[in-house]
Amino acid sequence: MPDLRDASALFESNYNQLLALVLRRMAIEMQYHPSGELKPLEADLVEQFREFGELLRVVYRYDLTDVLAQEAAWYASALSSRGSGHAAFKLLVESWIIAIQGTIRPQECNLLSAPLRELLNNERFIFDQAGQRGSATPDNDIVDLVDRLIVGDREQSLALLTAHVKAGINPPDLITRFILPALVEIGRRWESNEIQIFEEHLASETIIRLLAGFSSDLPRAEPVNRQGLVSCVPNEKHQLVPMALTAFLELKGWQVTSLGSSLPASQILLAVKKLKPDAVFLSFHLLSRLTESMELVSQLNETCPGSQIFIGGNGAHAGKSLLEASGATVVASFDEAHLSASKGSPDNA
Repeated sequence: MPDLRDASALFESNYNQLLALVLRRMAIEMQYHPSGELKPLEADLVEQFREFGELLRVVYRYDLTDVLAQEAAWYASALSSRGSGHAAFKLLVESWIIAIQGTIRPQECNLLSAPLRELLNNERFIFDQAGQRGSATPDNDIVDLVDRLIVGDREQSLALLTAHVKAGINPPDLITRFILPALVEIGRRWESNEIQIFEEHLASETIIRLLAGFSSDLPRAEPVNRQGLVSCVPNEKHQLVPMALTAFLELKGWQVTSLGSSLPASQILLAVKKLKPDAVFLSFHLLSRLTESMELVSQLNETCPGSQIFIGGNGAHAGKSLLEASGATVVASFDEAHLSASKGSPDNA
């Protein structure tokens, strides 16, 4: 009897054909139901279908079917806020099932289809999870900050933050207590279709400007004689969290170099070889980037054995055991990253 590993190999070898079939089915649906409830989602669906396929590659390869429902809740949330989420979600999952059933031989196709059928069977639970993503009410301080960020008001945003410093909050805590929750609230408003794309962009650009000025606008701790390098994992595009971590570490007294997002592994390796940081901090948001992340960690340990490697984010927690087996330390917060990476430093802070 074949196992999921055998089925995963077939899925991988047929992936391009499978994706083409999935996108073709979506196009046919749009062609014959042009005025239906899916029409408002058309611009987003191609990217969603592609990204879901990348997620399936990772889920099958590493047998992570236990986290598939949790990951699917993000798709349910994003699709629901822009039209009929149930119809779009059903189209997404059924298209992959049909492509698999029509391409892969019987026993393996049944193994691959089973977790997808479970998603359809548990659709109500998944949408309940999706609804809970936007159920938490942020503090008034976070709401006030986000209201200024989405209109691009850097001066008033900075004034709100510096007022907290005058009230006794340590500058690095501005990032963990206000900037990161503001990012979550902005994401929630976007997922819930409460703000337009331009407002999300305005907020992101304003946060970038704020973070870039933190080291000069706010008092920094005494130097800790530690050098860090911050980067997204390969093909990861979420640049705000690594920018926030860079500012956090600088305010803690670190010397930090930030590589930003979307760099290939070869360039991250070259940077670590040249700059020789004491610690490498990697941001890993999408579970679909797990393979690239594990490969990067292994390469860093092999070619740059002097550097500690810390990795955090939603994807890192879902793939924790695999990443730690590859040689990284998975951290749950900025504070944990700082404290863990500071161990062994003569200026341990």
